[in-house]
Amino acid sequence: MKIERRTFLATGLTALAWTVMHGVAAVSNTRTKFVFHVSGAVGGLVDKAYGPLIAELESRGFPSMLVHSTVTGSDTPNEDRASAVVKGLEGVTDQVVIVGVSNEGNFLPLVAAARTVRRVVYVNAVIPRPGKAFIEVCQTEQVAVTGSLLDQLLKASQSTTDDFLKLIHNPDATKAQLKAMQERIDASPSAHVMVGFYEVCPLEALPKVDNVYISGSADDQIRPE
Repeated sequence: MKIERRTFLATGLTALAWTVMHGVAAVSNTRTKFVFHVSGAVGGLVDKAYGPLIAELESRGFPSMLVHSTVTGSDTPNEDRASAVVKGLEGVTDQVVIVGVSNEGNFLPLVAAARTVRRVVYVNAVIPRPGKAFIEVCQTEQVAVTGSLLDQLLKASQSTTDDFLKLIHNPDATKAQLKAMQERIDASPSAHVMVGFYEVCPLEALPKVDNVYISGSADDQIRPE
């Protein structure tokens, strides 16, 4: 997976908009649509937070859209969010750029594997590993900023994580055991907050697509490195 990484200081929406757009317009005269996923109700605070960025993109001639779905109560939030985006893009013939922030990185490749996209943009987002749950990646890579909320959640969930990893790597694990583990994760005050971290990436390989990683200096959860 080849990733182009760009780091910028927190200098506002114009810098972010330029970064996610850069190079797209030169590829084709076909319009490029930017797609963002939002968990929650239509018209919520998250929608308003995305409003200025979408306005900036559209002022430059790039149509943008929010796809809404919820991860509440789901055992497969990454697959569910990816499916929502794919469904939301039915009939869209424009070139598509999908953008994800933080844990949303876990489902971006699933969209790119299910339909054609022009570019995947990770904004301080996690990058999944095929065949692994991202919580397993966190055991060997320092993903979280030291002392951050994510760092605290990882440490508080370590016992649950250890048992989870033992179970998913046990070829004799039963459906009942896996279900009980999922219930334990859902009931954990810390583990359930890390949306999609305990879901195994179903891909055999990450799709071959143009990837850009935007590393914002103001992010206080995911380490740019």
